[in-house]
Amino acid sequence: MVLSGMTTTPWGEVSELRRGGLAHGSGATRDAVRRNQRRRMHAAMVAAVSDKGYEMTRVADVIERAGVSRNAFYGQFDNKQECYLSTLDALAGMAGNAVRAAYGAAEGSWDDRLLAAFAAVGDLIVAQPAAARLGLVEIYAAGASAIERIDAIEWQVEAEVSRVLLESPSQAGMPQEVVLAVLGGLRKVIYTRVREGRVDELPELAATLLEWATSYETPTVPLSHPPKAPERLAAALPDPADSRERILRAVTELVAEKGYQSLVITEIAERASVSLSTFYLLFEGKEAAFAAALLETHRLVFEATLPIVRGAPDWEHAISAGTRGFFGFLATHPASAQVGGVGVWETTAASLDMRAQGMAALSMVLDEGYRKYPDAPAGAREAVGGTIDALMFNWLRHKGAERLYEIAPTAAFIALAPFVGSERAVELANAESFGVLAAV
Repeated sequence: MVLSGMTTTPWGEVSELRRGGLAHGSGATRDAVRRNQRRRMHAAMVAAVSDKGYEMTRVADVIERAGVSRNAFYGQFDNKQECYLSTLDALAGMAGNAVRAAYGAAEGSWDDRLLAAFAAVGDLIVAQPAAARLGLVEIYAAGASAIERIDAIEWQVEAEVSRVLLESPSQAGMPQEVVLAVLGGLRKVIYTRVREGRVDELPELAATLLEWATSYETPTVPLSHPPKAPERLAAALPDPADSRERILRAVTELVAEKGYQSLVITEIAERASVSLSTFYLLFEGKEAAFAAALLETHRLVFEATLPIVRGAPDWEHAISAGTRGFFGFLATHPASAQVGGVGVWETTAASLDMRAQGMAALSMVLDEGYRKYPDAPAGAREAVGGTIDALMFNWLRHKGAERLYEIAPTAAFIALAPFVGSERAVELANAESFGVLAAV
């Protein structure tokens, strides 16, 4: 982890914050002093979160790095989260201004200007990795308010992108859900690089990601809206005699109901009807129990979807039918959907790594598409998975797991369009011949 004294922030080096203060009585106005303190606290929040992560950051860490008093902090913020959200807003504003400026200043075609905007994002993150970590990686630990703030920012970006797309005859009028999903996919690609300390890769990815994003052309036929759920599928019940299975089911249900941060071992044991000694005989703690529950969710989804994929007549139908099967299973197993789609983002690095491995399975499925369509954009292999991931995350939060089946056509379109083109992708995504779901 980067040492705080060496951390670069948009407001300067953290080691210089104390020397950049304005004192009352120095001739500066009260408002100027408050603005100066606020900027220093924003910079200190970036540094503290880079050093310790959001969860372990304390108000004292921000005060110490910023060189302000406790009274000065609480004169502007009620708590740590409010300071974090204020920092997030400031970073989003600066990033948005920089990207808009890059787009406006670029010369040439629409594609050239869009590439300049993509490149500006990568350059910003390379220059400010600690700020990127605060805004992309740590938001999940910061709770619902932070995620809602990112939602608001993404809606604003979507509106701006939709206006930009009007300049392109191929992308004008793109369905809003597709624009939001593609933006979410781009954010997931960037998130991975920031989380893994690979931000230096981003500038070189700009052209690849642009090629992928612009492979989605506005279809002439709208995507369909299937029923809210397929025929109800019976959820597999844990073996009453198997304590481990009951614990995994309890963890899944409790995370779906309350979130991972509120998960308590005594409550798990009570829900599973096991003693604490039995729980600790099977798991070291709640992190290990959650990881096992997540792995079980992956297994169930895989076993439900694989027969559908294998039963399809070709790769294109395997993607469309498999997507319906995937979301059909999750819609009828809502607790599992919440654990794998939302709850995991609040957990440990090990669980996030496990989830990334699960999502990588989708990338492997796309490899057959590259064999059939070698001219498909290279970025689709990674970005498609991130896009479907973002689509599912947002839908779970705003619509609920029981309605996940409704996004199956959009997800199928996202997976297929870079390979078969938008018109054929819509045709496959809207197909209603998915009786194979009964096999789930």
